[in-house]
Amino acid sequence: MNKKGIVLLASIMLIVFASVAILSVTTFIIQRIAQEQVYQLRVKCIYLSQAGVHNAIYWYRYNDLSANGCFSLGKTNIDANNFFVLGATDADLLMVNTSNSSIGGVGNRDLLGLTMQNATNSKTITIDRVIVTWNNAAQLQQIRINGTNVFTGGNLSSPANVNISNFQLNTTPTIYNINRIRFNGSMIGTTISIQFVMTDGSGKGLAVYPASSDYSFTVKSTGKTVGSNIYRSIQADYNALTGKITNYNEINAEITP
Repeated sequence: MNKKGIVLLASIMLIVFASVAILSVTTFIIQRIAQEQVYQLRVKCIYLSQAGVHNAIYWYRYNDLSANGCFSLGKTNIDANNFFVLGATDADLLMVNTSNSSIGGVGNRDLLGLTMQNATNSKTITIDRVIVTWNNAAQLQQIRINGTNVFTGGNLSSPANVNISNFQLNTTPTIYNINRIRFNGSMIGTTISIQFVMTDGSGKGLAVYPASSDYSFTVKSTGKTVGSNIYRSIQADYNALTGKITNYNEINAEITP
């Protein structure tokens, strides 16, 4: 009886051990499969977000062949289960061409040659104010855009936070001239920067003089699959003058339609 009892106990312990081992292995396999599925989904999402960035650049360049370059924001379905969404702030979409900037006018008091446009045909964007910075003792007197004075408020020292008359850029998109930014003294030998503050609160700062090859927009793209809350997003800066992506990184923000 004692031997039979010992054998029975050993058998029960062996069965329990085997069951625990099988359960552990099964749980491990299930977890690994789930992890692999998540990994594959994340890889797919980054590919989708990359497709969105390249889609925006493709359409900008395609439209630039016959008119002014632009791309559309919003959701694009790749197929029934996969899609990307393009988004951007107003400042992301503001393109300022600094390649022809110069100093001129009477007494070399004017910054000339800047142009700008909206990068998308999906929405208008509006400049609320500008912050102009320069490195001499001259004072800012006037800003004229598209033939209209948007600021004539007097003499402002650097940095000048200028509440201009709001200026809207349309969805055609049109190229607008910043006809002149006028100071009360010569600007020869200076460096000038402008930060554009938009009505949505976003801002874009850039050096505008001396001239440089800059005419950039920023696009944000989220890749996602139907039925999943997993997403991955990319932000890219594209310079239309050089035809190159100048900045490209993953961001932790979902762009929604």
